[in-house]
Amino acid sequence: MSIFGGFPSMAQIQAQLPHKDEVPAGKALPIDGVWMISTIGKRVRIERGRGYAVDSWLHLFLFSIQPGMVVNLNIKQTATGTFTVDDLPLQGPGTLKLTPEGNLDVTVDGALGPVAFQLIRQQVDDPEALQAEIDAVTGSSANAKPSLRITSPNDDSSSSDRAAPSGQERPASGDAVSLAKCKELGVDTKTGGVICLDN
Repeated sequence: MSIFGGFPSMAQIQAQLPHKDEVPAGKALPIDGVWMISTIGKRVRIERGRGYAVDSWLHLFLFSIQPGMVVNLNIKQTATGTFTVDDLPLQGPGTLKLTPEGNLDVTVDGALGPVAFQLIRQQVDDPEALQAEIDAVTGSSANAKPSLRITSPNDDSSSSDRAAPSGQERPASGDAVSLAKCKELGVDTKTGGVICLDN
């Protein structure tokens, strides 16, 4: 993709670039979507292994790039958050690296020398896939599950009122022990609780 804008009043030559319909689509990527070239404010769309112009602009002040023209080929993921690309206007291989902010740092070994710029995220096809990729880059997880603990450290309720861990019996209270030894049980009419009628 070109980072060089141009002046509309200058003579233009249409860039010799293929149209997106002439380039077979490849594998879907988490970075598929619309991005803006930071240096010229023009948009490109990354779509299944190729990138094509959304806006028109002049490359090197002379070559007219029109919407639908392919400016990137062979976009492939090589590592977490890292992709390689063949840049057609700059005539060289490049690398795209996903930033924690969700943009792409681009470096291209162009025919006229190394070039660096950013692709600023505008709209992505699969926000969840891109977010998962960002999480992998930053080491965080947006899908972290909440703790299953239902009592807080400041809970002042007695431990006997909390559910026992799975597979463990709840410790019996003093009343429970005494009732276990009782021969005749009854119900307290005032409280509704179980009482011993042995006495």
